[in-house]
Amino acid sequence: MGFNIYIFIIAIVVVGIYLYINKNKEKKHEEKRYDLIVIFKEEKYTDIRNNNYLNQLADWSYYSKKGFRGFCLQTKEELERTIIRELALEKNDFEIINGDPGLYVPS
Repeated sequence: MGFNIYIFIIAIVVVGIYLYINKNKEKKHEEKRYDLIVIFKEEKYTDIRNNNYLNQLADWSYYSKKGFRGFCLQTKEELERTIIRELALEKNDFEIINGDPGLYVPS
């Protein structure tokens, strides 16, 4: 009887370790997303939701009269280069900021 309890406890520990290892493997495969806000200059406003490639990077939401917010697969710097390439804009035609609500209030 005592031997069966030890086998049972060992089986529970082994299953627990197995589940812990598999959970950590899943986390490694999750895509990191960056909360970013894209704000366009008045004369260069573009609805980025109309660009197929940019839509693959994030689910963009209308954020203000001139901006969009999304959880993007690219970093701020990567997204900046992508917008310049995809929308044929200059760097000073828009601004990208981190989506921390304490840093930005839409105007």
